[in-house]
Amino acid sequence: MADVKIVLVGGGSYSWGPSVIGNILKNEYLDGCQVVLHDLDEGALEMNFQLAGMLREQVGAETAFERTTDQAEALEGADFVVVTISTGGLGAMRVDLELPEKYGILQTVGDTVGPGGANRTLRNVPVFLEMALEMEERCPGAWMLNCSNPLSALTQVVNQETSIRALGLCHGVRGVVREFARFFGVELEDCAYVNTGIDHCAWLTELMIGGRDVGEMPLEKGVDEWLALPPEEAREDEVFGTLYRERCGLMLWRQLGALPAIGDRHMVEFFSGFLQGTENVERYGLVRTSIADREEGRGKARQRVEGWLRGAGELEVGEGSDDVAGWIAALAGGPSVEDNLNAPNVGQVPQLPEGAIVETRGVLDAAGFHPLAAPMPAEIEAVVRPHVLRQELLVDAALEGDFDRAVAALASDPLMGRADLARPLLEEMIQKTREWLPQFG
Repeated sequence: MADVKIVLVGGGSYSWGPSVIGNILKNEYLDGCQVVLHDLDEGALEMNFQLAGMLREQVGAETAFERTTDQAEALEGADFVVVTISTGGLGAMRVDLELPEKYGILQTVGDTVGPGGANRTLRNVPVFLEMALEMEERCPGAWMLNCSNPLSALTQVVNQETSIRALGLCHGVRGVVREFARFFGVELEDCAYVNTGIDHCAWLTELMIGGRDVGEMPLEKGVDEWLALPPEEAREDEVFGTLYRERCGLMLWRQLGALPAIGDRHMVEFFSGFLQGTENVERYGLVRTSIADREEGRGKARQRVEGWLRGAGELEVGEGSDDVAGWIAALAGGPSVEDNLNAPNVGQVPQLPEGAIVETRGVLDAAGFHPLAAPMPAEIEAVVRPHVLRQELLVDAALEGDFDRAVAALASDPLMGRADLARPLLEEMIQKTREWLPQFG
């Protein structure tokens, strides 16, 4: 596959970069392709480039690696552009997470919905649009594979505003199904399921094992009694302890009739109640990922890369959580792939707007993406559809620099609690991240 050019935008990431590089190197169909690492952080870029050379030698691949800080140069003639970036980095994310607390608003992740997700959308949408417009000029036939959050909004703006074809990758649904499979003592391949929704708010409308509906099995094992336990007891429970990360989702399943297809860390931010006040956070046993946690994780990832480059510790060629290489190979004419797709709605979820980025299973091959039908029950539509409409409002606000529209989108978000807080909170968030929000100047 020497004629395929893959660009990794954000190729200096210490955690994501090595895993995607390893994923590509382990895919036999892509052996001999050209991979360009692009990042604005020249030091991190150089480290991952050196690591790529070591991994290439270990695997014995013919894949060629290059690196550049020039986006236009990187995109020239590309066939696939894989994106994992966060405009403003941890500095901007600190505002996303910590400033809302001043207004009594708590978040577990803050990268998709709520005030953190809103501000992140506003500053990333223009960056993605600019990149897609550059792709139209330099690689008009290329696919964009987006791994960046807020994944739905950023994938949508590319498809909505340009001719570039964009898909979103998130391993969350398969990860949760794998957790259920482990709980029932089977492999992921033994599960048949249908998932529907949007990224980080996804639902299993069907989950079958051995021809039996899994939805009845937790009841037989005493799930209601487990859901009533205090968090510390629920975490250590011999029967249900392995499902602790989906515990709030299972509470919702008992009310809505669909199993969660994403872990609590993301799911709870789409609802009111779970995060209203520290007493509820403790009551539900939720863990909030802080900037300090992220800084520590980034530091450990860098130390790991530095250690590999020094020859300290065994060099590992990881495959990553997302099968980026499998998607690329399939779209380039290699073996087809069935996976969890975040793709434009072309009817796979008829209850949601056409063109919205929805999350269902689907097949990838040389002819493109083929989503599987995943109609949404009314009980789930009532939850999901408002979030889709808010995301569309935020995308438009980001494109137009329309502050009032952004306020309107945030005011009805379930995490806000009080609608009248939206305007002062957003004003202060924009003020503190203004260098990444020129459209609101």
